[in-house]
Amino acid sequence: MLLKPQFCGLSMQPVSHTYPLVASNRNIVITMHQKPDGDAMGASLGLFHFLKNLGNDVSVISPTNWAKFLSWMPGCKDVLDFEIQQQKSTELLEKADMLFCLDFNSMHRTKKMETILLGAKCVKVLIDHHEQPAEEHFDYGVSNIRKSSTCEMVYDYIVESPYADKLDLDIAACLYTGIMTDTGSFRFAITSAQTHKAVAHFKEMGLEHSIIHEKIYDNFLENRLRFIGNALLNRLEVFYEYNTALMVIPKWDITKYEIQTGDTEGLVNYLLTIEGIKLGALLIDRVEERKWSFRSKGDFDVNEMARNFFEGGGHKNAAGGRSNATIDENVTKFKEVIKYYENQLS
Repeated sequence: MLLKPQFCGLSMQPVSHTYPLVASNRNIVITMHQKPDGDAMGASLGLFHFLKNLGNDVSVISPTNWAKFLSWMPGCKDVLDFEIQQQKSTELLEKADMLFCLDFNSMHRTKKMETILLGAKCVKVLIDHHEQPAEEHFDYGVSNIRKSSTCEMVYDYIVESPYADKLDLDIAACLYTGIMTDTGSFRFAITSAQTHKAVAHFKEMGLEHSIIHEKIYDNFLENRLRFIGNALLNRLEVFYEYNTALMVIPKWDITKYEIQTGDTEGLVNYLLTIEGIKLGALLIDRVEERKWSFRSKGDFDVNEMARNFFEGGGHKNAAGGRSNATIDENVTKFKEVIKYYENQLS
């Protein structure tokens, strides 16, 4: 078992200090937030290939299942679903020397894995771009809200290391996926010159980016398109006095259209295509709880709103939330909340 840094628990040590630790022959586990998106899965698999190239024994564990359109990614077939493979996952965590936590800022975002991760005795490393990280849970790490994605941060971790030559096309494909999806195909304001330089590097290596776009965006069943049409026609409410749009998806729609994990990805972004809308909110009635997705334009901070009112958080212009209240109670609450922000939204 690796020794933790001397001042563990007070603050994270720089992530660059882990380079000697990953040189070879370590048992390493990588995990991510529940219901991983392209950035979480891309960062995890990109790091997976890099650490394996260094000679480590590496496993990737997702707290839950993931969208089918991510399954093409190199190494995805080897990812463990904790909810299905709990015993094997727990055994891997118990013998791990290092645990890399990617694309989440607090252990509670790993759902049923939280208790096990908090109790793990191994060295814990954070790479993330969300606000207010729980640094006390990690020995090493980096948290940078100015980065487009965790995938861009994993790219930095690799190219700034003494082992930059280990970057290969499998890693590039995984990291490009997360960068592309978390930047909205490079249209969000968080996209920087450094983001494009990373992509240019991948292209110079020979990455065929159009194939990845097809696998992510052109790989759904007909029922999803009909579901989106119904949502836009029947589940959309616009509050022009608050420059806000709300879409509410009941359980009935999830069942009727046989919606699977990942099928609602990007749905909330449609709301911001309405002229003048500054805040878009999507509420989905899941089996165990109600899930919120928020998007905004300009200076309106949905991270602050989600943290204060909807048990969530995220980024300034993209955040999420949850609630155990009924769908009607959530809608009523949301209508009151936007009144509180009237001056900022109007």
